[in-house]
Amino acid sequence: MAFFFVQRALAAEKPVKVFILAGQSNMEGKGFPRPLAWQVSQPAYRERYQHLIQDSDCDAFVAALERSLSEDPKAPLYRWSSRSDVWVDFHDRHGDLSVGYSPNKDCFGPELNMGHVLGDSFDEPVCLIKTAWGGKALGRGFLPPSMRATPEDWERIAADEGKTTEEVKMTHGVFYDRMLEEIQQAFKHLSKRHPAYQNQGYVVEGFVWFQGWNDQFKDSYRDRYQLHLAALIQDIRRDLGHPQLPMIIGQLGHDGDKKGMYPRDAQGQFTAQAVIRKAQWDVAHQEDGISGVACVRTAPFWDMEADGIYYGPGGWQKDVERWRQFGDDRPYHYLGSPWFFAQVGTSFGKAMLEMLSDSTSKLIPNSN
Repeated sequence: MAFFFVQRALAAEKPVKVFILAGQSNMEGKGFPRPLAWQVSQPAYRERYQHLIQDSDCDAFVAALERSLSEDPKAPLYRWSSRSDVWVDFHDRHGDLSVGYSPNKDCFGPELNMGHVLGDSFDEPVCLIKTAWGGKALGRGFLPPSMRATPEDWERIAADEGKTTEEVKMTHGVFYDRMLEEIQQAFKHLSKRHPAYQNQGYVVEGFVWFQGWNDQFKDSYRDRYQLHLAALIQDIRRDLGHPQLPMIIGQLGHDGDKKGMYPRDAQGQFTAQAVIRKAQWDVAHQEDGISGVACVRTAPFWDMEADGIYYGPGGWQKDVERWRQFGDDRPYHYLGSPWFFAQVGTSFGKAMLEMLSDSTSKLIPNSN
């Protein structure tokens, strides 16, 4: 899939369009550079990523990388493109859209292609606020305020877990609160972090949630995931002052659809992942569900080429060099496949545009 973009002069008189991306490690971004770099060197794959390469010059990208590796194998040089009409905030990193808004400076997540899709669609500047932390459950760290326990519940939970009441309180919802704090800080410091901002105000246009892995492993989290997710949507809308904020849920997609959309175990029961997948789907699709919510399936983007090597005869360790051509991480991180994260970002961007065509945005006045 190719993107061809021309960076336009920013429409300084129009409010910045803001999108919030939240979740756990796969929202942080696990699209790794090594398989991407190899694929860029291959005519069969390079079109996927040409828009991510400086000047769209894949040959120069490969040549510069090879030179850097010959000088120091531990210091690869990647010539990534950037675009000044789309900005990103990720924890302490702020700047123009490019690869690197991830714990690993050369990795990327859904924000990258989503930013390109949105940037190509709007004359106004776009700002993506990404708030994500690895290994966090919606049933604990991201627990929304309306689902948090009463004082009596704190005591019961503390007793069950062998902790003090204060220790329990500190873990329930702490990352929901940090998420809101980071969003508000991004609003407050918009002109400082992004000098192209001209105090024209901003519009909160949409929210994307990509999370769910850690909620599989505790019965109470898994069984209440749909309830927690519905509460998260309502609480986010309330806390941002936007009761109709368009929301996208990125459905879990590990292992693709190899065993169906909702895999079952040997006893015919839904697997833990299937329970989370169904909860995510039902929040958006039940007749009595919440309006303005879309669930985007990510299973179709599972990288079957990476999968074939990882799970093939002898596993990925049989031929590490070949494995690095398609993947670079474990299955819970979607094999570290850059192609997976690129496709998911594109899908999120297109889904958001479709939702915006049917919704009304809310202008939040500039507070700087």
